[in-house]
Amino acid sequence: MLTLLAPPAGPGCRGPLTADAAVQCALAASPAVRAAEAAVEAAAGRQDTARTILPSNPAAEVTVAARRGLWTANQDRDINVYGRLVQELEVAGQRGKRRKVAQADHTAQQRRVDAVRRETAAEVLRVHVEALAAREQRAMTQRMTTAADALAALAREGEKAGLASALALDLAAVTVVRLQQQGIEAERRLTAAHAMLASLLGHDPAEPGLEAAGELAPMPVSEDVAALVEGALAARAELEVAKAEREQHLRQAELWKRMRAPNPSLVLYAQRDGFNERVLGGGLSFPIVLPSPLGRSYRGQIAESQALARQSEAQIDRLRRDVRAEVVVAAANLKARRAELALFDPERIARAERHVTALGEEMAAGRMSIREAAVLQQTFLELLAAHLEARRNLALAAVELARVAGRLPEGAQ
Repeated sequence: MLTLLAPPAGPGCRGPLTADAAVQCALAASPAVRAAEAAVEAAAGRQDTARTILPSNPAAEVTVAARRGLWTANQDRDINVYGRLVQELEVAGQRGKRRKVAQADHTAQQRRVDAVRRETAAEVLRVHVEALAAREQRAMTQRMTTAADALAALAREGEKAGLASALALDLAAVTVVRLQQQGIEAERRLTAAHAMLASLLGHDPAEPGLEAAGELAPMPVSEDVAALVEGALAARAELEVAKAEREQHLRQAELWKRMRAPNPSLVLYAQRDGFNERVLGGGLSFPIVLPSPLGRSYRGQIAESQALARQSEAQIDRLRRDVRAEVVVAAANLKARRAELALFDPERIARAERHVTALGEEMAAGRMSIREAAVLQQTFLELLAAHLEARRNLALAAVELARVAGRLPEGAQ
C-alpha cells in the first residue's frame, strides 16, 4: 500500500513566527490545500482524456474457416480467411463539447484551491491573534499579580497590627485569586493557540519551539463598504466555482445533445476463399437509432444537466447575497470594534497600570485604606482586561473582514 505523508515544514517554519510567515508556512503544509491541488491535477487528467481524437480504438477481426466439399467426387478442401477493420467516427462535434466540459471542470477545481487557501489563511491568522492576546494577558496578569500580592501582604500586616479588618484582607485576597485564575486561563489559551498553530503548520503540537511573534494589532483592511463588496464579488472563489459548475452543466447538456447523433463506423474488409479469390472492400455502418424508451436518447441526461445548471444559477444568486451581507456585517463589526477600542485612552490605560502598582505605596503611606485600595485595584484591573479584550476583538474583526472580502491570503487582492 502506498502511503502519502505530509511534506515536512521548512526550516524557516520554527521558532517565533509573524502572521505573514505563519500563513505562508501553513499554506505550504496544509493537507486541505494539497487535496485541492490534487483535484486540479485530476481535472487536468480528464482534460487530456477529452483531447482524444477518436471516440474508440479501432477493432480488427480475423476469422479462419476450413472448407470441405461434401458433394464433390474428390471432396476438395481449402482454408477461407476473412479480415475486417472497423473504426467508429464522430461527425457531430462531440469531441469539442467534451473538451469544453473538461475545461469548465478544471476551472472549478482551480477556484476551489483559492477558496481553501483563503480559509486556511484566515484560520491561521485567527489562531495567531489568539496566541498574541493570550501572551499579553499572561504578561499583564503576572505584573498585576505581583502588585496584588504586595497589597495582600500589607493587608495581612495591617490586620495583625489591628489597623485593618478581616473584610479588607479577604477583599485583597479575592483579587489575588482572581488574577491567579486569569493567569491560569491565559496560560491555557496560549498553549492551545500554539498547539493549533503547530498543527496547522504540520508540526507536532506536543513539541515546544513554535510560538507567535508580533504585536496584537489589526491587519490593514479598507473600510470602504462599496469597494469591499465590489471586490468580494470579483474575488470570492465560491462564486467562481459556482459559475464554472454552471458552465460545466450547460456544456454537458450540449454534449448529451450531440451524442444523440449516430456515429458511423468506417469498415474495411478483406477475404480469401476456396476459389482462390481475393476480395477487398469497404463501407460505412450506421447504428439504428431507436426512440426512447427502446433506445438510448439521452433525454434524461439532458434534463438532468439542465436542471443542475439552473441549480448552479440559483446557487450563484444565493452566494452573491451572502457575500454582500457578510461584507456589510463584517465591516460594521470592524467599525464597532474600532470605536470600542477608541474609548480606551492609551494614556489612561498606562496610568491605570501604574496606579495598580502604586496602590500599595499609597496604602503604606496612610493616604488610603486597605479597602479603598483593594476596590480601586479591582476597578483598574477590569479596565486593563477590557482594553486587552477590545484589542483582541478588533484584530479578529479585521481578519474576518479580510476573509469575507476575498483579501486572503495577503496579496490575493
